[in-house]
Amino acid sequence: MAWQIFYSYAHEDDELRKKLVTFLGPLRQQKLITEWHDRMIDPGTDWDRGIHDELSKANLILFLLGPEFLDSDYIFSVEVEAAFERMKRGEAKVVPILMRPCLWDRSPFSELQIIPRDAEAVSSSRSLDEALREVASEISKIVTEEPPKPRPGTADEGDTQAFSRSLGLVRDQVRCYARIYERTRQRMPPSDARTARMEQIVTSMQNLATASYPLLGELAASPSPGERLAAVAILQVFASESLLPFLVGLVKSEKPFLCFHALKALRFAVNSLDPTSYDALTRAVRDAKAALQQAHPAEVGPGTGRAKMLDDADRELQANIHSISGPARTSD
Repeated sequence: MAWQIFYSYAHEDDELRKKLVTFLGPLRQQKLITEWHDRMIDPGTDWDRGIHDELSKANLILFLLGPEFLDSDYIFSVEVEAAFERMKRGEAKVVPILMRPCLWDRSPFSELQIIPRDAEAVSSSRSLDEALREVASEISKIVTEEPPKPRPGTADEGDTQAFSRSLGLVRDQVRCYARIYERTRQRMPPSDARTARMEQIVTSMQNLATASYPLLGELAASPSPGERLAAVAILQVFASESLLPFLVGLVKSEKPFLCFHALKALRFAVNSLDPTSYDALTRAVRDAKAALQQAHPAEVGPGTGRAKMLDDADRELQANIHSISGPARTSD
């Protein structure tokens, strides 16, 4: 049975992808592999649906890493997310290939064995042909084995299976909203209309908060910005002390819209967590101020949306702390 390869790459690396395809020619001729990439989408075809369909069938997903790849919200919110999910279920192998120098070690791929194994980018090698031959050799070792197969389901259709099916429906809807958010952010120019549309998406995510709460950890750890936004939307309804560092991390790393909503969730936590969490909240607010100043110094100032949100959270937290630290009341 042939392995079905899915190439995930940024179009800036298309020439390197073509060269790799050439080096894999013997495997293709021996019918050990079949291959698919987005250049194979026919004109007039729904390209998003085509990518999803091929990802769902592939059992060897090759990520061709480069700076544009790691900067692509679409790749991470759609292709990386789906690939990692299939890998977790044992249905596919995921192989990152370092095509050009980039911060791959600060990405989700740092947890996987990268090729070339010495982590020298293919494009940086003294011999491009030798580097690609090494990559092709590693792939050859993989495809000489039997490809993974979907895990068989169990015959037990009890409460656990029913819950899993229901949660699966919720997960699918959350991911749908996440993809809509990504497309809106990528395809609409910055404007009040785009912000209003993204706010509608957050509201839709909040409306699912009760049902999607079991997915909170999964969403917070996702490489997809849209799914991280869904986690933030849940945290605007259900505060969690353990995820305060997650919110602070978003202030450091995310774009203004998601950063603002992370601060909104932090302010909600200030007024929702019990007094035993005040020390953790104090640290979170302090760290968020430092992160905002460091990550967005030009956009921080009195009256700006994010700075005001954080100042309001700090003021409300201090008021809450003061309200429980005054003189103890005595009864007659």
